[in-house]
Amino acid sequence: MPDLFWDNYELIFGEAVGCKVAHFNTFKDGAFDCEAMKAALMAEGEKKVLILNFPNNPTGYTATDEEVPRIVEAVRSAAEAGKKIVVILDDAYFGLVYEEGVHRESLFSLFATLSKNVLAVKLDGATKEDYVWGLRVGFISFAFKGATEAQLKALEAKAAGNVRSGVSNISSIGQHLAVAAFGDPCYKVQKKAKFEVLYARYREIRRIFEEHPEYAELFEAMPFNSGYFMCVKPKGIDSESVRRRLIEAYSTGTIVLSGLIRLSFSTVPKAKLETLFANVANAIKDLRQ
Repeated sequence: MPDLFWDNYELIFGEAVGCKVAHFNTFKDGAFDCEAMKAALMAEGEKKVLILNFPNNPTGYTATDEEVPRIVEAVRSAAEAGKKIVVILDDAYFGLVYEEGVHRESLFSLFATLSKNVLAVKLDGATKEDYVWGLRVGFISFAFKGATEAQLKALEAKAAGNVRSGVSNISSIGQHLAVAAFGDPCYKVQKKAKFEVLYARYREIRRIFEEHPEYAELFEAMPFNSGYFMCVKPKGIDSESVRRRLIEAYSTGTIVLSGLIRLSFSTVPKAKLETLFANVANAIKDLRQ
């Protein structure tokens, strides 16, 4: 997995199912580091499980239309070299893309028939895509080149066993509410309205950065173009220290993931974003004194 990742991955894949977790560099020169990913796939070991999370949590980054073919080709090359690869596509924030030139479809279809050595697994759900954080309703899809009905049934049984041993089952109430929402004639209109709320906040963050170039002296903004979050990396100050200072002095709650401060603009009204970034800047200034 990339070295900028949702920390529960280590619990899910490392602790719960016993995978050996390895990381590759996420960004190079402001873009997704396809070469680092390819090197990780080609490293020692025949079996690989690759996690691709777009839009990424915590950074809010989605691969561009130029980067996606390179990602697919890296997996193809590794598969042709004999690597057996499971590509897990975590699409929890699917559809929340705010810039032109950013890939707007799931990578699942690109891997579905890529190779007999590549198993594509798509993870998505209503929880984030449909702004219903409490329902926790998700979906799993499998595909690989030449898959038979019997093989897919075996995968389904394996997945069901894993779900039962971990979370037992998704609530029936949540499932019925999701189905009812999907069938409502106002569903698409309401979903688009919520998207516009997030998009407006994203544009406001871009405006803030343009009008406050001095912030670049205090923190580095990680590449972001989609999703619910964006991240900053304080310069010369430990991220955890900044998080604590923000709570104690500015009543501002953040989360530190992968050594970065994750800012959840999905939960901050547009009118308060200016204050949020001012607080981050001031907290870093305080700690530098």
